[in-house]
Amino acid sequence: MKRLITLAVLLSLAISMHATAAEYEIKFATLAPDGSLWMKELQKFDSRVQQATNGEVRFKFYFGGIAGDDMQVVEKLKSGQLHAAALTGVGLGSIVPALRIMEIPFTYKTYKEYDYVLSKLSKWFKGKFTEKGFHILGWGDTGFVYLLSKKKLSSVDDIRNAKPWAWDVDEVAVAAFKAFDINPTLLSLESVTTNLDSGTIDTVYMAPAAAIAFSWHKQVKYVVDFPLTNGAGAVVVTDAFWQTLPENHRETIKLAAKESMKSFRKKTRRENTKALKTLKDKGIEFITPAAADIEAFQTVGAKAADTLTGKLYSAKLLAKVRSLLDKYRAKAK
Repeated sequence: MKRLITLAVLLSLAISMHATAAEYEIKFATLAPDGSLWMKELQKFDSRVQQATNGEVRFKFYFGGIAGDDMQVVEKLKSGQLHAAALTGVGLGSIVPALRIMEIPFTYKTYKEYDYVLSKLSKWFKGKFTEKGFHILGWGDTGFVYLLSKKKLSSVDDIRNAKPWAWDVDEVAVAAFKAFDINPTLLSLESVTTNLDSGTIDTVYMAPAAAIAFSWHKQVKYVVDFPLTNGAGAVVVTDAFWQTLPENHRETIKLAAKESMKSFRKKTRRENTKALKTLKDKGIEFITPAAADIEAFQTVGAKAADTLTGKLYSAKLLAKVRSLLDKYRAKAK
């Protein structure tokens, strides 16, 4: 009897070791905090892949920015320290600068407009990433980004009198504020909370759900109820690592990524809508700009987009985006 129990225990251990052993471990970095919607979706993605590959492939997540910000993560991807990552538009733009055209300010009025333009440019973008040694496993985004402030902002002049923050590696945000004729305070993401506390800055930009996740909502009083931009994002994997995977596993990951990223975009946008309500429930006042002010914001956005031409993307690509938007809006009428 004792021998049978011993054999049963050994068999159980063997099965457990087999179930947890992975031949291919994908080191994956993300800024998403543990427990956040984004992290939960990534973990579901991992579960899909593990199940479909019988545990031969799994992800090891470095969440909450512990692997560094987007720029640091991209460098680690290039050096082979990391294999994959969920990157924001800033990180993606450090690989393929033209991708930042998806984040030019005050340009996309609805998610449908954004999705339409991306669908028309997706193949071209993916080709550019492949040329740089990366594969796009799926497009995602953080949802619409809004200006949040300690001050009541409703016009261009109001914003000119604010003390805005811009991510120190975000060329598009810097160009946007400079188009307002102001110089933002450049800081890392990690420095925002402290500088809001001290009053060095009084205005930030972020998707509502992310602002809550970072607890920035506790330090602001107002939200400009007009989207600044849609926060681009994608899951990327390096070609160097991708080629080490068997073809069948690559196909499995691509299929799982397609399903996961579709769910991710839908849930993220839904979460952002809920987050807007949460901000209102917490007493934050939403300021709706007048029609003339919205037009002025869009003029500023167009100015910022023009100044980035030749730096991040070509005049031809900008003209194409504007043409695609015009065509979509004409059909939508």
